Amino acid sequence: MTIKPQSALLISLLAAASSGFSVGEVNVAAKKAAQCVSCHGAEGISGVSLIPNLAGQKMGYLNKQLQDYKSGARKGPVMTDLIKPLSDQDIKDIAAHFSAMKPAS
Repeated sequence: MTIKPQSALLISLLAAASSGFSVGEVNVAAKKAAQCVSCHGAEGISGVSLIPNLAGQKMGYLNKQLQDYKSGARKGPVMTDLIKPLSDQDIKDIAAHFSAMKPAS
């Protein structure tokens, strides 16, 4: 399936509107979430049953889970190592990015 440039722009604008981000901020958030897609999928939907889908999860929930990994309140060596270097703003942006996606059906 090929996405026309106009469609890509419309998708970016809709994602920005639904997340409260500008189009530029949506692109920044997507870049911050780039390391997440290897496990959680480019659309936030994992292909592995033991790895959760992130698409469409509530932003506050995702933010809390990521903050808990960062603080050590939630254990998971892979996630902890990935999250520790992120700033609070990075975590908020990543949470917003995945929460703005369409959830798995």
